[in-house]
Amino acid sequence: MIQRQARTVVLASLLVILASAGLSGTDSRSGPVAWWAFDSAEGGRVVDRGSGARDELRGHFRLVRGVEGQALKFDGYSTCVVRRSDRAPRLSDEFTMEAWIALAAYPWNWCPVLCQEKDGLAGYSFGVGPQGEFGLRVSIRGEWQTCLAPVRLPLKKWAHIAATFTAGRGLKVFLDGKEVAARAAPGKAAYAENTDLLIGMNPEKLKPSHVVGQGAGTIAGWYAFDGIMDEVRVFDRALSPLELQQAHDSRTPASPPDLPARTLPAGPPGPGRFGAYYTKLSYDEDWDALWPVGPAADIVVQFDDSPVRVVFWRGTRYSPSWVMDNGQWMADQSVETWDGKDGCYEHMQDPRCLYSQVRVLESGPARVVVHWRYAPVSSRDHFWRADEKTGWGLWVDEYYTFYPDQVAVRKVVWPTEFLGPESPSELQETIPLCQPGQSVEDILAPDALTLLNLKGESHSYSWPGEWDDPERVAGLLPEEPNIQVVNLKSRAKPFIVFEPGCRMHVYVGRVRKRVAEFPAYNHWPISLMPSDGRYAVAADRVTSFSISYTDSPRHAGPGSTTWASWLYGTTAGPAGGRLLALGRSWARAPELVVRRGNFFSRGYDISQRAYILDCKKLGRPDALECEVRAAENSPLENLAIVVRGWGDEDALLSVDGTTVENGGGLRIGHTRTLEGTDLLVWLKKESVRPVRLTLEAR
Repeated sequence: MIQRQARTVVLASLLVILASAGLSGTDSRSGPVAWWAFDSAEGGRVVDRGSGARDELRGHFRLVRGVEGQALKFDGYSTCVVRRSDRAPRLSDEFTMEAWIALAAYPWNWCPVLCQEKDGLAGYSFGVGPQGEFGLRVSIRGEWQTCLAPVRLPLKKWAHIAATFTAGRGLKVFLDGKEVAARAAPGKAAYAENTDLLIGMNPEKLKPSHVVGQGAGTIAGWYAFDGIMDEVRVFDRALSPLELQQAHDSRTPASPPDLPARTLPAGPPGPGRFGAYYTKLSYDEDWDALWPVGPAADIVVQFDDSPVRVVFWRGTRYSPSWVMDNGQWMADQSVETWDGKDGCYEHMQDPRCLYSQVRVLESGPARVVVHWRYAPVSSRDHFWRADEKTGWGLWVDEYYTFYPDQVAVRKVVWPTEFLGPESPSELQETIPLCQPGQSVEDILAPDALTLLNLKGESHSYSWPGEWDDPERVAGLLPEEPNIQVVNLKSRAKPFIVFEPGCRMHVYVGRVRKRVAEFPAYNHWPISLMPSDGRYAVAADRVTSFSISYTDSPRHAGPGSTTWASWLYGTTAGPAGGRLLALGRSWARAPELVVRRGNFFSRGYDISQRAYILDCKKLGRPDALECEVRAAENSPLENLAIVVRGWGDEDALLSVDGTTVENGGGLRIGHTRTLEGTDLLVWLKKESVRPVRLTLEAR
């Protein structure tokens, strides 16, 4: 009796083992010829339980909790398992491949879970496509036969996928133990036996799918599976549907896959002390690991009384983004030009920031200045109109001057010889960003864009609209608009004020109604793929949406340069009111007249949003008395004064005879240069009448 019970226990244990190996009691043939359980990765090697081989693990990787034990997390760009060709399984007239996978994002194009193929002529590839499809490709009689599941795999959920091949019959694909597709394909497979077997990566570079236009600026690049794999197995026979159902049912994931949400980084939440701060922002553990940078890689600008901040981050190639109170992002275009050979030349084509750099020039109580320098390059790493002898091409300097009222002025400067009037170019494009998992409907109100002019007239544009005829928005309303507000679903709404004479455009092209009502892309930001345009096909990655673009007046600068400027900021009130006053105060700045003192006024500099005065006696200022002649049509909307050569002395300010204490509505600071020390004064003050100011050294 005891012996019978013991035999029963042993038999039951064997059945459990067979079931876990994907075998049923109806078939006594061998188990998997290859089995990667990914329970360890000692010495950069993973063990194949089927053969005992220790396979090389390349790139960045992590072990995370899996369906059973540990699993392998691929980083989307570099992770790959390599089995040498001489040790790869030798398959015959039938086989089965299966795996448990959890996708963090869909691949840029076809990406194998498992492949052994050569030159597109021989072999097999079992994997996932760019829209979440999955299946099996096998070379038969010199042609690829493909069987794809007509379903989209979920993101951040475990899925059991499998495929079988039988010579003379064809291919079948299974999801979670159930057949979902089949294709007849008579003939035997042509294997690539002299080629290495790869897990998680193609054997050669591929272009991303869904490229924009003709794809002149999109080239082939390396990428990998982005997600988790576990229990990857290969059988040298076609498992039956029952066996595959048992293979799925025998493993129940104990917990969701270890794929934390990816969120665009903006530093600690809430208001912070006004200033610019070096930091290292973290987006995703695996993406971060690809960057060999130090602790001062990025810059965040904070404001005293608002959670809004501005982020200069590697993931956007340092193009600054305004982050709203609820974490929604508003980005912008840099200088862009293009040709028919390389596509676009822009900062977006510098995914590793080889030519894009950012630094803090000033960070004091009165203002912050951040300098962004970059070269608009193509996806082929070419400069725009590079000089054959000097090697110099187009480089751009951008200066962002921030004030405590959360308004910044952007000044863009470039050498005229490299980007003259005859060159195609764009300086500005309004680009909201969606976090992974978000759609445009999650972040934008239906009346997504409001345009205003300095008369106070406004008009809102809603999406979806009747955009089939591009001429519908040829004449924008209101007339001569130069202010825009993007109606994000946040309390703070980002705005831009352009110079009068600008030409504003509502972006209506490239709309794919089944995906998004706006032009939606994911080749930028975050992506490391060499592409100047890839349409988003799902909400799996950070997505950028084009809303509008504006041609700004361009000015001749010193040293054969050209420059342009405009204002950025956020508003919590309705479009109008403060924005109109701000726009008028900047575009029609009231005159500042020096009444007394050894100072010379150089007028209002729109590129600094400040009045510039020179101290005639360097470092020895006397009392400055001046008048700002504000009026209804040229109001004062907060005041910034730069007194060059003032010296290290502190200053005392009186407004219309009343002394104003430093701090809060008055900020006074100094900037030291090689030539001396400048005084910076920022005053919170709104007026449509003349204002008298007295500035004295303490």
